[in-house]
Amino acid sequence: MDTCTAQDQQAITDSQSDATTARKRANDALLTSVSRQQETLQSDAQALASVQRAASGATGQMQAIQSANQLASAQTNQLLQIRSLLIAQQNALATNAQVEADRDAQKFAADRKPLSGRNSQSADRQW
Repeated sequence: MDTCTAQDQQAITDSQSDATTARKRANDALLTSVSRQQETLQSDAQALASVQRAASGATGQMQAIQSANQLASAQTNQLLQIRSLLIAQQNALATNAQVEADRDAQKFAADRKPLSGRNSQSADRQW
């Protein structure tokens, strides 16, 4: 009869521990990203308001072009920050999906063992 050895059990425990650690790191990275975004949100809003004031008060073609360039730069910065958040979110989702896939594989392997027994027909009995 095949059973899990102590090494097999330790490998499963190690795998579960690694999965928990990976999930925590991915979630920590996501929360750090969100925290950074919240910290910079106020200063970004103030900078954007300043650029918008300068754009509305621009006198002449050169000032208008400079203001437009500053607005475009601010938008580009915001897009990069959004991309950063999306990447952190995707990493967290991918880590969670991998942990779930590993867990499903462990469950499948655990279920196969008891269900793979060999049955033999009992001798006929006359009661």
